[in-house]
Amino acid sequence: IYLNQSKRKTLHASRFGNSYRKMLELRPRVRTRGGMYVLKYQEVRKIQRDMWTEIPVGAILESVYYRYLYFFEDGRVMYALTPANPVEMIPRFSKMLLHGYGRKDKWGVWGRYQIKKDVVKIWVSQEWHDVCFQLKVIPSNAVLHYDMGDKGVCTTMQMEKHMSSKSGNFDENSYDLVVYDVPVNGYFRFLKDRRL
Repeated sequence: IYLNQSKRKTLHASRFGNSYRKMLELRPRVRTRGGMYVLKYQEVRKIQRDMWTEIPVGAILESVYYRYLYFFEDGRVMYALTPANPVEMIPRFSKMLLHGYGRKDKWGVWGRYQIKKDVVKIWVSQEWHDVCFQLKVIPSNAVLHYDMGDKGVCTTMQMEKHMSSKSGNFDENSYDLVVYDVPVNGYFRFLKDRRL
């Protein structure tokens, strides 16, 4: 799997004590098939009071959205940003998978990714702009002191950068590059599902 995902297409088993088994266990990679990565973002927002505010006093305004990533071994990725929870999105992603590459959905779009060491770069084109993410593969949930009984490694990725550009140019000196703040607990966690 790593050879399909990496840029250089080399194994370097010597870095893992010349053991292919140890290399397969420890080398950072993204998980393909059998589930997808999900990031849930929750924020309580302050309600702005003015003469048009119809929200009652004492109410709490909570913003919740999800980001979904489904990886293929050949460097393609499906991405969605939506308020829909995983119970609603898994059937949508499975329909996109049934109809193949290029199938459009209300929220889901296709993109590409590349992995180098433990860094995953993702590029996705939406109708209004292009988005780029940089994620770091976390080899074990023990690093985060988080254990949900996940078996295997590489079940969590941390978001390091989030950028967008209307022209698709993500160079630092691009005229239309927008760099967003990354959520403090911006972790994509692998959600297993047999339908995917």
